[in-house]
Order: sequence, then structure tokens, then C-alpha cells
Amino acid sequence: MSAMSTALEQRMGEQDHGAIPFSPNALESQFNLDDTTVKDTARPRASSSISEFSSPAEVVHLPDMNNALSLAMPAASQLPISNIIQGQNYFGVTGLVLPPLTRADLDQLFFDRTNIFLPLIQQYRYFQRSKTAPASTSHMCLQYAMWTMAAALSSQFHHLRDALYHDTLERLGNSAVEDDISRLEHAQAWILIAVYEFMQAPFQRAWISAGRAIRLVQLMRLNEIDKTTDLEADFETFLEKEEKRRMFWMAFCLDRCSCVLEGLPLTLNEQEISTRLPCSEDAFQSGTPVIMPFLPEVLTATDPNMLSPFAESVIFTTLWGRGFIHERQSATDHVFSNVSKEFCERQLWLDDILSRRIQRLQQDYVAASIKVDAMLLYTSMIAQTTVLLLCKAAESIPQVTPSNHELVSRYQRRAPAAAKEIVRLSQYLPHFSFFKVHPFTPIPLFLCRQFLLALRCHDGSIVDELHIITEALQELKGINGLCQSQLDIDFSEMGLSDLQESPESIMEFFGNYVAA
Repeated sequence: MSAMSTALEQRMGEQDHGAIPFSPNALESQFNLDDTTVKDTARPRASSSISEFSSPAEVVHLPDMNNALSLAMPAASQLPISNIIQGQNYFGVTGLVLPPLTRADLDQLFFDRTNIFLPLIQQYRYFQRSKTAPASTSHMCLQYAMWTMAAALSSQFHHLRDALYHDTLERLGNSAVEDDISRLEHAQAWILIAVYEFMQAPFQRAWISAGRAIRLVQLMRLNEIDKTTDLEADFETFLEKEEKRRMFWMAFCLDRCSCVLEGLPLTLNEQEISTRLPCSEDAFQSGTPVIMPFLPEVLTATDPNMLSPFAESVIFTTLWGRGFIHERQSATDHVFSNVSKEFCERQLWLDDILSRRIQRLQQDYVAASIKVDAMLLYTSMIAQTTVLLLCKAAESIPQVTPSNHELVSRYQRRAPAAAKEIVRLSQYLPHFSFFKVHPFTPIPLFLCRQFLLALRCHDGSIVDELHIITEALQELKGINGLCQSQLDIDFSEMGLSDLQESPESIMEFFGNYVAA
């Protein structure tokens, strides 16, 4: 025993004498879980505790967390394969060790913060599967993806996010997709990773990860969960189907966001959906069976019913996607000087649906509700962004008749009002912790800012609104990478030729999108 201790001390002495040992207990005691300020004061480095979990021949060092999203992955020979994909071993490929208390904290952080805007996981089912020993490889992929998002939205564990991210990617690459359960958990993990990359990485990387999730959704045929008339009556069946419904609708929204922003054809065809809208969060978490309507039923209803914030988000994302396709069609028609009667009818039809849904949203959810629900705030902003999109499309309507002239003039008046409504809604952001703001909130804020920049030369009175929206984006920069690029560039004074052909970030794309 003495000889082993001497050998261990000699081996530790070969490492950097200034290295600070990584102690999970010390780590957890240094941070306050309720602290919402972004700080990264404790950065674990290579330590003797790592060697306890490594083979004698190979010592794995915890990577430097200063290099966000640029961690060098260890070679396959550096780690035993059993440490990556087998059993209950929570020793990551980056050398990160997650003790039980840390895992429990990350689980709770996920449901307290991430689940607000990514309501994919049913807590009871998740914890039941987590208690199964040994946990399946697909479930561990989902766990690591959840912990990655939780760490990204936490000051306590923020420094662990990159290691967790790379561990998740490695586990996903080594985990087999064998049945519906593993496919669903893989799809959920890829959705979480895509959202993390939207916040922390280049747009193209997030788009590719979203595509992986969408392909798994197609493979499982989640677009036709409710194709038959059989209704789930028992607790387990309802939860299983509802979790799949939510996976589909989250993939649907991410598909609209990615493809619309990149100007590509949509992957999931709206006409082939026979899956009901998601139920309320209370019904989902309590396992109370609820029969929800289909998307076409809601869009065509003359007196729409009140729906959950997540369902409302799906509806307005759908209208945003339709509005974008409609606007692109107007651009094509304008090139050939052939703006058809059908285009005007489609414009009015979309406007009618959008106006009714906005009116219902404002009636059902008053300002007090929006101030406490990040999903509702984001949804309200997307609704007004869709109004801006329809106003832009209306510019293609030829003003050859008095009625057309009046129609275009009406949209020209509505656009500034919609932008000012987004500005008003942005003033609710201080009611939220930075960690609880919807990660896609910068999208409507940035589009609104670009509209105000273009309007500034015609209306000098919007300077205050422009300052408010820019300040809101600046405030979110610390936690959300969507705000970190192109914030100080005034695209209203630039032509399309001045913009990059292949944008490296989502902000660069918005410059192209608005300038077009």
C-alpha cells in the first residue's frame, strides 16, 4: 500500500505544480444556485481526482474551459470504450466527472429553466428511466444534452457547458438507435443540442443538428401520431403519445426557423400533419389526458379557443413560415411582373387569420401573464414579426386601383405600429432572469431593429424605440450568442451586395434577410 501511495505521489508530482485539484464538493460550495449573474470564476483543471478514474497508462486532463466550443476531442485510444457508452458510468470523454449531487442539480436546473421554452420532457417518465440500472446509452445521451443546456443557463455550472457539450456529441456518435424509445431520446437530445448551438455556435452547426432531429422525427412518423381515432385513456399511454407530440412540434418549429432563415424549402410538410397540438404543461406533467385540436382546425376557426403558450407558439410559428413563403412568392411574381389575383387573396387570407389569432392571444393572456411567461413573450413578439413580414409582402401589390392603393397604404401604417409593439414587449424582458428568456427572443428583436433603422431616415421620432431595442439586445449578449454578431452594423445604409454570400452567424443572415 505504501509503495502504491509513493508511486501515485510521484506521478502527481509530474503534473503542473500549480494545478488546482478539481473537487466536486468545493465546486458546489463556491456558487449560489439562485445567483443569476453570469460569472465563471472557478475553472477546473487537470487534477489528481481525474487519475482515480483513468487507466494507469493514460491520464485524462480536464480541458481548458476558456476556449468556448473549441475543445480538442481526445483520441479514441485515450479512453476505454466502457467509459463512454456502458452502464451508469458518468465519466465523460473530456475527463469531466459528474458526481450524483451535481447531476441532481443539473436535472433540477433543466426543469426550472430550460423546460420553460423547450417543454419536451415529462419529469415523472424521465426520473423513472434515470433510476433504471444500468441506464440505456440513448437515455444517457438525453441526460448529457439536458445537462448541457442546464449548464449553459446557470452561473453555477456555466464553466462545465463545453465539456458537457462535447461529451454529449461523443455519446450520440457511439449510441445505437435500436427502437422507438432510443429514437425518441436521440431526437430529443439533438433538439437540445441544436438550441444550445443556436445560442453558442455558428448557425450552420445548429442547423445541421436540427436536421438530425428532424430526420429522426420523420423516421418515427411523428407527423401522424393521431392518424387513427384511438384516444389514449390511461396515464402511461397518454404520456407516451404526448411526449412524442411535443417532440414533433418542437422539431416543426425548429424546421420553420432554420429553413425559413436560410431560405430553403421546408422539410416538414404542413399538409401531411395528423398530430394534435400539444396540451397544457399542467396536463402534461400531471398525466391528465386532454384531447387537443389539429392545427388546421385552429387556423380556420372563426372564434378560436384559448390554447397553451406552447400551442400558441406553434400556431404563430406556422403563420410566420406561411408568411415567409408568401413573401418569397411575391418577390418571384414581381420579377416576372405577374402579381396575380391569387396573391392578393392569399395576403388577405393570411392577414385575417393572423389578426384573429393576435386578438385572441391578447384577450386570453393579459400583460400580467406575458410578464411571467417567457414563451408567451416570445410568441407575442413572433406574432408582430409576422405582421412586419406581411407588410413587406404588400409592397408587391400593384397600386393600379383605388382599392389596391388603400390596401398598401393600410399596411404601410401597420408596419410601424407592429415594430413599436415589439419595442413595448421588449420592455418586459427585465421581469425575467437572463437564464429564463426564450433563446430565440433575439430574432424578433433584431428584425424589429432593422426595420427601425430603415425607418429612421423617414421618421426621426423613433430614436427612442431604436435605443430601447438595441439596449435589449445588448443586455442579452452575455448569455445568448445570437446577440453577439452584427449588433453594431447599420444595414439600412448598405446594399445587398455589401452583405456576405454565406453568412457565418444567424445575425449575418438577418442582414441578408432584411436587406432583401
